[in-house]
Amino acid sequence: MNRRQYRQLKTYSAASAFPIIPPASEGQLLAALYQLEQSQWWSPEELCESQFDQLRLLCAHADREIPFYRQRFQQAGIGNLTRLTPEEWQRVPILTRSEFQGKETLISTTKIPAPYQVTGTISTSGSTGQPIRVSTTNLTQFLWNAFTLREHLWHDLDFSQKFAAIRYLGQKEAGHPNGAAMATWGPPDALLFQTGPCSVLDSKTTTVAQQGDWLNREQPAYLVTYPSILTELLKHSLETKQRPTHLREVRLFGEAIDDDLRTLCREAWDLPLTDTYSANETGPIAHQCPSHAHYHVQAENLLVEILNDQSQPCAPGEIGRVVLTTLHNFATPLIRYAIGDFAEAGPVCPCGRGLPVLRRILGRVRNILTLPSGEKRWPNLSWGKLTRIAPVTQYQLVQKTLDHIEARLVVREKVTAEQEEAMRGVLTETLGNYFKITFLYLDSIERSPAGKFEDFKSELP
Repeated sequence: MNRRQYRQLKTYSAASAFPIIPPASEGQLLAALYQLEQSQWWSPEELCESQFDQLRLLCAHADREIPFYRQRFQQAGIGNLTRLTPEEWQRVPILTRSEFQGKETLISTTKIPAPYQVTGTISTSGSTGQPIRVSTTNLTQFLWNAFTLREHLWHDLDFSQKFAAIRYLGQKEAGHPNGAAMATWGPPDALLFQTGPCSVLDSKTTTVAQQGDWLNREQPAYLVTYPSILTELLKHSLETKQRPTHLREVRLFGEAIDDDLRTLCREAWDLPLTDTYSANETGPIAHQCPSHAHYHVQAENLLVEILNDQSQPCAPGEIGRVVLTTLHNFATPLIRYAIGDFAEAGPVCPCGRGLPVLRRILGRVRNILTLPSGEKRWPNLSWGKLTRIAPVTQYQLVQKTLDHIEARLVVREKVTAEQEEAMRGVLTETLGNYFKITFLYLDSIERSPAGKFEDFKSELP
């Protein structure tokens, strides 16, 4: 199917296709996309009402089939879950990763509503040090496909073009110089559309120079990668004055991004960035708005709360922890699950969509800087300030104690004492005059097992 045929067929009847019958066919996926095209324009009040209709079904199921949740509901003093109110919802305990880890079998069930069925498990990367496993169903996979396709349609991707990915695989067969080639983009796009080819390069076994060489030879229309890899590619492109000329858009996932990266991409490649916020255990959480840089929560599939230190909802502009509930996973319900991320709540979007807004995704608890006073801040770092002083190719700041920051640097040549002192001055200006800053020079800085990179992390307990 091409985009013109999709526009003709998207009015396929949605009367009973989603999510009442087993998701499988092309027609059902089209019906789901059609419904999502309608629901995105509902008012926030209509979306909330619909979420609670589904939430009552989910919680009643969890109360009936999963003793772990039954006990939590009872402790919260909630009786009839089929009539769950927003006020009662606020009393449901928040589920932390440490509570979840090792108890997956207690929080899961194989007794799920017909005609759905458990199809497998998904494990998180364990980048928090607390890996968990979640059971999946044919419905959760179907929804993952539907919400991914929604995002691709939002941003008007031309499916006939070439797609490329540079990601952490650890597979020599996807290494330099050729990477791995596929005839189509694969699911979910190829389930509905006639797509162009797709090329993949393993970031684990390749250098930045090799990645740049591969990208310039492949010349895709779209590139998806981690923000940290893109940063290195952009710097390399500015240094070599070479850029992939066919690229239309760069797509990011897996790590937090900031305005500096968007600016750098415009400077080096004159291209926009499109980011998506997802997690292995939940699927897509929020997609970047087609008209703005902020994110829309995929509210038809998830209830996302941004809560302050008192576990109260954050107002627009306030930063809080991300607490979410998966509305359609009846095998391993994640009910008020603190995923470990922080985000900034946003106001209603001027684009007209009623979907809740996240202005920024800020990262995890370990990415927070703690001042000696105990005050916490999100460090705003820029690689450009350091590279203008010294030949820095990669850096990472690590908070070792309340008053000690270790700057881990990878450099092309030896740094002078004057350059080091100048970098110390920049870091002091950025972080505040609270810390002793020491430098550690390394050949490379390791990524997480999932290939993610953090430019700041805290080792405080």
